[in-house]
Amino acid sequence: MNYTKINLISVLIIIFFGSYQSQISQGGTPFSFTHNIDAKINEFLIDHPSSKEIEFAKIDEKETYKVGIIKPTNLSLLKNGTWINHANGSKSGFLKIRCKSALGLSLFFDNFSIPEGAEMFIYNSNKKHLIGKFNSTTNSNNILTHTQVVEGEVITIEYFEPSYASGNLKIDIHKVGYIFRGFEDYLEPFVEKSSTFVPKVAEFCQVDVACSPENVGWSEQIDAVVHFTYTDPNYIYVCSSSVINNTSQDCSPYILTAWHCDEQTANQNLNGYTWYWNYQKSSCQPNSNSSNPSKGNQTMINGTVKATSGSGTLNNPPSTNQVAGSDFTLIELNTNIPSTYNAYFAGWDRSNTLVSDGVGIHHPNGSAKKISTFNSNLSSTSYNGGAFNAHWEVYWDATINGHGVTEGGSSGSPIFNQDKRIVGQLSGGSSICSNPSVFSDEYGKFSTNWNSNGSTAGSQLEPWLDPMSLNITNLDGTYSPCGGNSLSCILAFNTDSISQGDQIDFFGASNSVTASYSWNFDVNGLGGVSPSTSNNQNPAGVVFNTAGVFDVQITVTSGQGVCTKDTLITVTSNTSTNNYEDYLKIVFPNPNKGIFNLKLSAQEFNKLGTGYIFNSIGEVVREIDLKSSNNILINLKKNSPGIYYLKFEKKPFISHKIIIID
Repeated sequence: MNYTKINLISVLIIIFFGSYQSQISQGGTPFSFTHNIDAKINEFLIDHPSSKEIEFAKIDEKETYKVGIIKPTNLSLLKNGTWINHANGSKSGFLKIRCKSALGLSLFFDNFSIPEGAEMFIYNSNKKHLIGKFNSTTNSNNILTHTQVVEGEVITIEYFEPSYASGNLKIDIHKVGYIFRGFEDYLEPFVEKSSTFVPKVAEFCQVDVACSPENVGWSEQIDAVVHFTYTDPNYIYVCSSSVINNTSQDCSPYILTAWHCDEQTANQNLNGYTWYWNYQKSSCQPNSNSSNPSKGNQTMINGTVKATSGSGTLNNPPSTNQVAGSDFTLIELNTNIPSTYNAYFAGWDRSNTLVSDGVGIHHPNGSAKKISTFNSNLSSTSYNGGAFNAHWEVYWDATINGHGVTEGGSSGSPIFNQDKRIVGQLSGGSSICSNPSVFSDEYGKFSTNWNSNGSTAGSQLEPWLDPMSLNITNLDGTYSPCGGNSLSCILAFNTDSISQGDQIDFFGASNSVTASYSWNFDVNGLGGVSPSTSNNQNPAGVVFNTAGVFDVQITVTSGQGVCTKDTLITVTSNTSTNNYEDYLKIVFPNPNKGIFNLKLSAQEFNKLGTGYIFNSIGEVVREIDLKSSNNILINLKKNSPGIYYLKFEKKPFISHKIIIID
């Protein structure tokens, strides 16, 4: 079940809408790839950084990670290009640029205009890394200010103009980005096979998102995480980020990252940012880097800052080594994210309640996407003495394929709770592969991001992520088309924990004004609910007379289809004797060393049926026939330390955490 927990007093009907615009690269093949062009192309040499410059650039903190050095230039395709006229009246222009020993190059334009009907491509020396085409639509639709990183020390611009093209050509380059690290994973698929290029792997303990069991149940959240670069006048940096959902569920292209990833202010138009989707490996490679991340040029550029802790008053301006408030920035991209990118708009939780386990997903050292796992409660902390308790502190746990931590380039990445919703973004910390269990990391709290950094819309997430003013505490994620033409629905309520005999008000909403609503307040058949069903959109005063955990489900039906949502309601006993609580005491000792007892009477065992013990990622590690004995010894010493769950066939609402320690 996908249990949705949304608390609110009232819910509005949600209106969904969305649109799609072109991506940066539109595909195709350069003219010279299919036609024989016998001409020598002039090559322009850019001064490459000295070894001293590169070593100086590598001196940085974990929170900032430089990958490139920006070199000035002054080149024009019209003035400096090699031009070839074809017999049919069309023409081609080439501009080749070399910057010795670069892992990759990025071009920065101060003028960019392509005539209607013409097209431009950019590729590396072996023509394996090709981006484009770019055409006249690029002039106005998210104008091309710079390119993504292209492999190698040589980059070629190829322009083709048919005889019927109209308009003026103006492509001028004023900077070249020289990449010296942090893109080894990304660029490795495009190098020559005979190359001596050795990809730099993230630190040895990191875990690829392709690794199982670490990735089990987290595929959607993995699709939400985005690698990106940003610039200052001298350098190119990398950080991590995530695509995030809002209550309109309209696929608004919002990106959540950290304020310290370039320290932006609200309403600022970004320049020099490149966003990279699906930069991850297709197979699990612990402690190695033998195969490549997914190929492709799924990128976008720039955007506008909608809100940031840097525009607030909470610990702003910060002291040395501190961050502004909870260290968040929300960016809206200039165009919608193409559906082909398969971006997941991640859900979020602003409740500031207990987070017992979850994952962080990120790009350490600019490498392919990794996953880090935690199985102990997050605790409140103040990052480097900054805003009081505005951050979560996390200690990472060992898993089957490693012991994921964070590194430079991980900054801004999301941390997800046990319900697979974002509860923060990475500010920094001390976690390290050489001693991963001792040192922690700190994430700015989503709850603080919401409205505690300042009083203006430019310092809060709330106006942007809750445009419907639903005042909900959490929201699930979604893929495109988000609201779109498909039916979407919400289940909400005023509380999810009551005493026996108390009542709850429920609320339903959808993106259809003609939808019908059907409620089942006792899916598991525990009894004692009045009424047990309802066809009202917003049923009020539902009474729960039996103690237990109730599965409540709403089914919304319209011409757009059927939408269902579930939630769990906990009802505690108001008497001195509580069989439900007694059931929760059957495990002893607890905590334990991996060996423990299950103790109940034979009659109680018959009521429960078969038992199942799950690990923290939902895998069954032991099945138990509870009918055979009234005192069973369980041995899990061969299993990894951590948190396990016991559930019963006939009473699935009863669960008990089993803590196993070394």
